[in-house]
Amino acid sequence: MEIREVKGFLERLNNDNISFDRHFYKRLGERPINEGMVRSFILQTSKLEKIELGKEKSRFKLWFKMSNKYSLVVIIEAYEESKGLKVISAWNTYRKWQDKLRL
Repeated sequence: MEIREVKGFLERLNNDNISFDRHFYKRLGERPINEGMVRSFILQTSKLEKIELGKEKSRFKLWFKMSNKYSLVVIIEAYEESKGLKVISAWNTYRKWQDKLRL
């Protein structure tokens, strides 16, 4: 699946179609993010920079640009038939550190 297809899927979503896995809530206390922030970024497809396919064909890792310093990484499971998605996990990452790993 290409980034434009994922953007199209996300643009058709509304807040009612986004659910969160218990793993997301379990990790929430350890990370400086919240449910509202993740919902906001999912619905702002202009900030989506990159996608990676997961182990299962319905899972994706989405990379959103938060600022010049940070990115938000969101693991989702997409349900095309119900036109919804489940957020499995999310975290923010320091962009410069991430760029050094790619070298």
